[in-house]
Amino acid sequence: MKLMVTKAFHKYQEKLLDLRNTITDCNNIIISDNPTGFVYDNANFLTKSFLITLCGYLESYLKDVLEILIIDYNDRIKNENYPYNLIRWSIENKDKSDSKVQTLLDKKKTRFENLEIKLKKKDLDSFISGNPFRTNDLFKMFGFELDKNEKFIQSREKINLIVTKRNNILHHNDSASDISNSDILSYIEEIEIYSKNIDEQIESKVIDKTHCI
Repeated sequence: MKLMVTKAFHKYQEKLLDLRNTITDCNNIIISDNPTGFVYDNANFLTKSFLITLCGYLESYLKDVLEILIIDYNDRIKNENYPYNLIRWSIENKDKSDSKVQTLLDKKKTRFENLEIKLKKKDLDSFISGNPFRTNDLFKMFGFELDKNEKFIQSREKINLIVTKRNNILHHNDSASDISNSDILSYIEEIEIYSKNIDEQIESKVIDKTHCI
């Protein structure tokens, strides 16, 4: 049986393929007998741009795939019509002396509505990062313990180095003279493998498979 991926990952893979092709075309121009002046003269700038783009794609994917999970979880919760007040009672329940009905029915907190996840995609903005350690922290809010996943553990240091290099270029004027387009191609492969592992875990949680391919 063919394994499914989320639609977010499928779109992401298409972007990575386009980036691979662009880098390959750039390399071919540089090593040609008559390289295009702009490409040859700005080779380092282009390499930095490719790295920045790659990390941007990773962060966009993480945001898109978590949005899928929010929508899927929310649809399931809304379909069950769980009363908000009952769930809040369970979450806030302490010892018996604190469980008086009048305390629970504090008008400031009481909502006569069904439970619903009210997070939107934009609410993820300040939490999304290519840094795998920050990604791990964010995913805990979605019920995932990435730091107990062997593939994630194997990849996180490599991914962190790639993202740190991108950050240094953006914030510290790093010349990136120590990386080449060939390095970027290898980074794409590493990041795609890393992301695929994350996607497999999310896809397994998604009930509505219209979100998957």
